[in-house]
Amino acid sequence: MSAIQLRPYQDDAVERVRQAYRAGARAPLLVAPTGAGKTVIFSYIAAGAAARGKRVLILAHRKELIRQASDKLTAAGVSHGIIAPGFTPKRDLVQVASVQTLARRIASGVVPFDLIVVDEAHHAVAGQWVTVAAAYPNALLLGVTATPERLDGRGLGVEAGGCFDAMVMGPTVAHLVAGGFLTPAKIFAPAEAPDLSGVRTKGGDYDASALSDAMATPKLVGDAVEHYRRHVPGQPAILFSPSVAHAERMAEAFRAAGFRAVAASGSSLASERDAAIKGLGTGAVQVLCSCDLISEGLDVPAVSAVILLRPTKSLGLYVQQVGRGLRPAPGKTHLTVLDHAGNTLRHGPPEMPREWSLQGRTKKKKASDETPPARQCTNCFAVFTPRPACPECGFEFPVKAREIEQVAGDLSDVTDELTNRFGKHLPLSKVLAAASDADLTAIAKARGYKRGWVWHQRQQRQQQRQAALQA
Repeated sequence: MSAIQLRPYQDDAVERVRQAYRAGARAPLLVAPTGAGKTVIFSYIAAGAAARGKRVLILAHRKELIRQASDKLTAAGVSHGIIAPGFTPKRDLVQVASVQTLARRIASGVVPFDLIVVDEAHHAVAGQWVTVAAAYPNALLLGVTATPERLDGRGLGVEAGGCFDAMVMGPTVAHLVAGGFLTPAKIFAPAEAPDLSGVRTKGGDYDASALSDAMATPKLVGDAVEHYRRHVPGQPAILFSPSVAHAERMAEAFRAAGFRAVAASGSSLASERDAAIKGLGTGAVQVLCSCDLISEGLDVPAVSAVILLRPTKSLGLYVQQVGRGLRPAPGKTHLTVLDHAGNTLRHGPPEMPREWSLQGRTKKKKASDETPPARQCTNCFAVFTPRPACPECGFEFPVKAREIEQVAGDLSDVTDELTNRFGKHLPLSKVLAAASDADLTAIAKARGYKRGWVWHQRQQRQQQRQAALQA
C-alpha cells in the first residue's frame, strides 16, 4: 500500500470519497481548504488504485501543480509518468498531465484510464477540460478544490453545467486552525474602503484595467507600504495586484522604502517566477508583488503576510489568495492580512464557515437584508467575525438602544400566522428544532429579534452540521 501517512482528517476525507463511489457517484468533488493537503489525499488515492492495477490520470493546469503532484507521488514511492512539454513519455499506470498538452495529444489516440483526478477542479468547466473529460466517458472522476464554484457563482454540479455529481466536504478552516494544521489570521484594513464607484463589472468581477487605475492612487500605494512597515516589517509577504503594471509599481514603491521587493506575473519568464517564489522562503525576497500568478498551488509556509490590493467579487479568488499564507511554519504564530481592497469585509474572515453547493450561490439579497460577514474595529481597524469586543485591542462596541416607535392603532384578534407558529409563548428551543433555515426570518419577525439574529442562527447551524460530519 502507499507509503503516504495521512492525518486523521485526511484519512476521513479518503473514506468519504470511497463512500460516495459506493453510493453510486461517478464524479465526486472533494472540498477542502487551502493547506489541508489535497495533493496528499489524491496522491494516496492514486497510489491505492495503481496498487490494484488501475490506470490513473492526474490533471492540472499549471506547472507548479504538476510538480507538486509528482513530488508527492515520488515521496510515496509511486512510479509515474508526466505528460507535459520537456518530459519523455513513460508507460506507468499513473500519469500526471498538463491538461493543455493532453488535450492537444488526444487527436492522435487515447490511452484508457480508470480514474481521472482533476486538481483545482473549479477550472474544469470549459475548453480543454471538457475535451479531455469527453475522451474518457467510462472513467471515474475525482475533483479536488478549496472553492467549488465558478467566478460568477455558478456551481460545478451536473445540473449547473459542470461534471460533478456529489460533494464530499473535508475539514473547515476553523477545524484545521484549532488542530494546529493552519495558522490563525489577524486582519487589518484601512478605515476607508477604496472608491470603486467608477469600476464596472466584467465577467462576474471588477474590470481589471479600470481596477488597476483605481488601486494605484498615491494614497493607496503609500498606505500599503506604511501598513507593511507598521505591522510586519521585513517579513515574507505576498501582495496581490489587479494588473502587471500595478504589481511593478508596488514593487518599486516597496524598494524605494528600503524593502527587497520584486514583481512577477503569469507572463514573466519561468526562471524569474521560480526565483521570486523561492526568494520568499530564503529571505532574498521580502515582498512578492504578483498578478495572476500564485492564487493557487503556491506552497511557501514561511509567508507570514498577504497584502490585498485587488478587490474582487469572487469568494473563490479571495479564499485562494488568503490561503497562500495560512500554512504553519516554525516560529510563525499567525498570518497577518493587510486588506486594502475591502475583500475581508466583503467576504468575511478566512475561518468563517462557508455553505458550498454543487448548484452554486443563490442570487444575493439586497444589502439591507444581509448582516455583514465581518466587523471592523473603529479603534485599531482590525477585521473579525462579528462579536461584541475587538479580539486585538479589546475595544467594546457600544450597544445601540433599540428605538421603539409609538403609533396609534386598533386592537385586533391575535390570529397572525407567524405569532401562532413562532410567538414568544412557545419555547424557543422547540421552535428552532422544528424550523427550517427558511423559517428563521419568520421567527425573528414574530419575536421582534434584531436582524443579526438570523445570520448568527444560520452560522450556528452550519457549524453544527460540520461538526456532525466530522464526528
